[in-house]
Amino acid sequence: MDKETYRFMYPTGIASFSFRFSDRALQWLCGTTTDDNGRKTSNFTLFGDLLARMALTDSVANGFHRPLMLSAGQAQYSEEQLSSQWNMGRKRIRNLLAMLTDMKVINTCRSRVASVMTFPCLFEWKTAENGNISNPVIPHEQREE
Repeated sequence: MDKETYRFMYPTGIASFSFRFSDRALQWLCGTTTDDNGRKTSNFTLFGDLLARMALTDSVANGFHRPLMLSAGQAQYSEEQLSSQWNMGRKRIRNLLAMLTDMKVINTCRSRVASVMTFPCLFEWKTAENGNISNPVIPHEQREE
């Protein structure tokens, strides 16, 4: 699969989000990333694609060889899948995820079984069905800063 045929995902079923970003993270979101063929993609589009993978409620991840039971606010991901979809090498994907982790946009937990990401920058989201949902992966003290 290459980026010409891959349609970036966007979060669906969400009425609103509440985020907190650092200055550095906002600057990155306003920029672009160049893929292996020299095509530029908005970093906000890449972030939206990651966010679209997030479970809104406790559920099983779809589309994986070993799907995990995810809590609301978690997303199962694969560096290999992102590499293929975004047309970037796995090392670039790993470095990009590490940079997002350093900026506290995401947290990742990789294992041999599966990789999971959370979004510490996301404080809550609102859905038509469930109303406001506080991000359960963020400690309560951090939300009150």
